[in-house]
Amino acid sequence: MRLGNRKFSVAGLVVMLGTIALLAAGCGTNSGPSSDKAKDQTLKLTWNGGGGTRDITTLDPAECYDSSCMNISNMVFDTLVTLDKDNKVIPWAAKSWTIQDSGKTYVFTLQPNQAFSDGTPVKASDFAWSMDRQFNPCTGFVNEGTSSLFVNPAAGAAIVDADKLAGATCKNGVVSGAVTTLVNDSIIPDDSANTLTIKFTQPASYVLAAMNLPFSAALEKSALGSPTPADLGHDFAWRDNLTKGATGMGGSGMFYVSQWDHNGKLYLKPNPNWWGLKQGKSISFSEVQFNIFTSSDTLYQAYQSDTSYAYSDGIPVDQLAAAKGQPDYKSYDRLSVETVGFNWKVAPFDNLNVRKAFCLALNRDQLNQSVLKGASVPSWHLVPPGMPGYSSNLQGPDGAPTAGDPAKAKQYWADYLKTLNGKPVPSVTLSFNVASNSQKQLAEAYQATWKQLFPEANVTISTVAWATQVQTLFGHTMQLGRFGWLADYADPQDFLSLIYETGAPNDYFNANVPDADALMKQADAIYDPAQDSQRMSLYNQAEQKLVDNVAVCPMFTGKAYYRERTWVKGGFVKATNGNFPNPAFLTGYVAKH
Repeated sequence: MRLGNRKFSVAGLVVMLGTIALLAAGCGTNSGPSSDKAKDQTLKLTWNGGGGTRDITTLDPAECYDSSCMNISNMVFDTLVTLDKDNKVIPWAAKSWTIQDSGKTYVFTLQPNQAFSDGTPVKASDFAWSMDRQFNPCTGFVNEGTSSLFVNPAAGAAIVDADKLAGATCKNGVVSGAVTTLVNDSIIPDDSANTLTIKFTQPASYVLAAMNLPFSAALEKSALGSPTPADLGHDFAWRDNLTKGATGMGGSGMFYVSQWDHNGKLYLKPNPNWWGLKQGKSISFSEVQFNIFTSSDTLYQAYQSDTSYAYSDGIPVDQLAAAKGQPDYKSYDRLSVETVGFNWKVAPFDNLNVRKAFCLALNRDQLNQSVLKGASVPSWHLVPPGMPGYSSNLQGPDGAPTAGDPAKAKQYWADYLKTLNGKPVPSVTLSFNVASNSQKQLAEAYQATWKQLFPEANVTISTVAWATQVQTLFGHTMQLGRFGWLADYADPQDFLSLIYETGAPNDYFNANVPDADALMKQADAIYDPAQDSQRMSLYNQAEQKLVDNVAVCPMFTGKAYYRERTWVKGGFVKATNGNFPNPAFLTGYVAKH
């Protein structure tokens, strides 16, 4: 779908469905001086499981779409491409590609000598089988994983016939319908030529960047068990097979899973059969230990008390001030935005004056300092800094500063009241996640501001469980709620067309800005890199129109904070979005300390 479990944040909790692996260092062999390397090359990390347990959700490439698993998955399963530190697509499991049929067909030539960690050769047909599995109706993955990006022709560049396969019937593990597989249909492997051809319904600018998602990785079929379960591994029973054997099994990435106890420990070791080693690349780390905690508070406490930890996956907001004085403190601009979403189909937010009034009333600068302790960046942007297509010239509605414009807000509200001709003002319900204290404080601050400026409005707060918010968001029935978005892939289409194009599956708040639609459609169809500046200009114009019409009310762009010991070399989290880029492991090492 891109319609189901996409990464989003209602009431400020960002759940990432898809992230990007960015290059923080070069792609060559390890360049650290041997005299500077510590004898013990174990990289020990604190990690947030993201689900309230001391485990990550999954390592299945078909279902891995959030921050707790994406970095780990991309270390175990090589995707066709990755991105460099400037968000440019570079080869990874595919050494090259050609674009044919006016942007609708991609032919990937795979790296030679690829093998799964147990030594089994990786063929083009393994990539095809893995991708096809994600659309198979017997698995249900298409409603859960990153394959949802490529299934709906109305939402963009779908893989040809993916919707037909996903909509087929499954009975006792057997698929029946007009299309029962995409292999040799629109996903065409040629094992002898070592190529993989993928056919799309239309050209699109973001296809290559999206191939960095786990969707494009090969999973070893035998890891699912023998015989293969009818549900193709959807029951997760197979995941412990990843640790079986002397060098594990399942993936063909730089590392294999050496230990996974589902209670705080997930350890990786270098894959001795990785294709890069045969090209002269090398990995210094003897083991990468992900020690999983239930929250940023507990993991940060562990980092502070145990100096063997190399990295802290985040810093609690209330401890930022103290952390900033430490030599190992670091921050980066996260590719994320947070907004207040108005349901255009529900009064009073079907009225532009009301959306402008509620949006201009909010003082982003003040809220960031008083509630978020300066942890975010007040902004009108829908496309965050660091993302290709970021517009430095973007303005708020009516040119408003980030502090808002209360005077104009009150005037827009007065204009709206005149249209009611004495009829009562519709009540307004703001939803937020009851589990987050900062969300509660922001919701209360919003409510207080609106009540002060618009005394006729009956603004109430609904403290509902996260699952309920998910249902109302996906069902397009939420009236007013906080909404966040974190990059799946490095293209502005992910922050614009995918969310705000009228009728898009992820247009959760039913925005409808025809002028912006036309610009986004035109930009989406440009796939030639030579026309990239034109494409970005179109996205910039569309973003301004969306902001002017208050498709949603932008509030903040993301900022992330962490600590990394000074003796860790390689720049693992230098790149925007905080991901651990695979190529950085080729230059990374633990220095003497």
